[in-house]
Amino acid sequence: MNIELLNPFGQQDIPESVSTTLEDWAACARFNPTGRFIAAGRFDGWTTIWDLDTQGVLRSLEGHSKTVTSVSWSRNSRYVMTSSRDWNCVLWDLETGDRVKTIRFDCPASGASLHPRNSKISVVVLASGQCIVLDMRWNRTERSELMYSEANETSSWDGDDGPSRPSTSMTVARFSPDGTRIFVGTSTGDLLVFDLRTKQILHREKVANNAIIRHLEFDRSGRRLAMSSNDRIVRTYEVSYSPLTMEPLHKLQDKIGRTQWNGISWSGNGEYIIGGAALKAAHTIYVWDHETGTLDKILEGPREPLQDVHCHPARSSICSVNTAGLIYVWATVTTEKWGAFAANFEELDENVEYEEREDEFDIEDEEVLKKRKQDREDIDVDVTSVDDEPESIRNVPYYSSNDTSDRTASARWFLEDPDDDTVPDYFPPVFMEDESPDDVMY
Repeated sequence: MNIELLNPFGQQDIPESVSTTLEDWAACARFNPTGRFIAAGRFDGWTTIWDLDTQGVLRSLEGHSKTVTSVSWSRNSRYVMTSSRDWNCVLWDLETGDRVKTIRFDCPASGASLHPRNSKISVVVLASGQCIVLDMRWNRTERSELMYSEANETSSWDGDDGPSRPSTSMTVARFSPDGTRIFVGTSTGDLLVFDLRTKQILHREKVANNAIIRHLEFDRSGRRLAMSSNDRIVRTYEVSYSPLTMEPLHKLQDKIGRTQWNGISWSGNGEYIIGGAALKAAHTIYVWDHETGTLDKILEGPREPLQDVHCHPARSSICSVNTAGLIYVWATVTTEKWGAFAANFEELDENVEYEEREDEFDIEDEEVLKKRKQDREDIDVDVTSVDDEPESIRNVPYYSSNDTSDRTASARWFLEDPDDDTVPDYFPPVFMEDESPDDVMY
């Protein structure tokens, strides 16, 4: 389906009000890559998968004993990874509703993100300030810590013979949309870029002076990056991958109230940046135009604090979570325009008497109809090939001809043992609680 027909933000239709309220006890929520489902991590450790068409729960996943801190979808929505304060990360298979893997750490997990091309690879940020890359291919789990240190920035407790551990804490991490690099924010305002295959640091960008970077979000194209820090500023950057450079674009903030941000997100086509305000008695979402950096609109919801926010990947819709766990789905109020169904259709304010044309109801020649039908049947339609690569990855020329070999080597590395998430726009089978997977109706 043509995404332009889905009425995205680019057509100046910004959500105006809450259209649906999902009654949950959510701490965080994320749309899946197509926007059909919402995964909600709850305060009680459960994870619920909501179907927005029916506003019902498809899956209730019990796997944690404490609050879920993040949820992450695989590229086609078959797998979901959750992190929790109970020191565990769980990879779920929505085909059966069972755990694929449970990984335990030595401290609470602040967030986890699945690789955009292979759900067997993920990056996890721990409350201790460590960033761990999990490689779960070939039926084993390999952990690799991303290390960063400067000559004058190491902890005093490191022994002479032991590895130097950086005093800088890593607070948030995201894969680049092509899956070859990891962008990591730190507690000192640095943005670090690591190579996924070698785990070596490629680039360091000073974003803010001693301000903790709290959120990192790429737009759909992967060329623009937004980040928020506790200095109450949302910064946007233009990312170039060959060579790797970052050009600052805008600094977005609430200049009057100096609001802190509990979440940021890009609109589906990257023309708007959404910021969820951390106010004590208001559910407020700020919408900025990315091209100009100006505040376009402020959305005001129920008078309840906002905890998390995320944009629909295609439509002009937003989901937000309040501190009580309710999920609000924001949408645009549209009026039906019947004139769009036919070029010569005319909308009338009042009834008028219609005068038919002389040849309006003449029967068309059967030979003409038969020839027209035959012409339509002769058109070749490709119904066999499947494009399993998302548009956001397929259309982004990240690399120049000089580093094609690098890209090929990296892609070959993380696809050596691919996952089973191969069905585009995956829809999980629906079964009752008492049914076994063999009795499922697809």
